[in-house]
Amino acid sequence: MLFKITTEMEKKIKKWDSCKAVDVTGAKFSYTFIPTSLGTVIHVHCDICNRELDLTEDWG
Repeated sequence: MLFKITTEMEKKIKKWDSCKAVDVTGAKFSYTFIPTSLGTVIHVHCDICNRELDLTEDWG
C-alpha cells in the first residue's frame, strides 16, 4: 500500500503547526494511516504538544 500526504494536506499541517522541534533531526510529527472500506483515515500527531490533526477527507 502507498500512503500519501497531498499538497493540500501539507498546507493544513503547516497552518496547524505551532511547535518548534526539540531534537537535532527536526522530527516532531507521527503519521497514522488507517485503511477502511470507506477510505483512509489520516491523523497527524505532534510529539511535542501532544495535539492531533485529523486529515481524513470527507467521505460524504
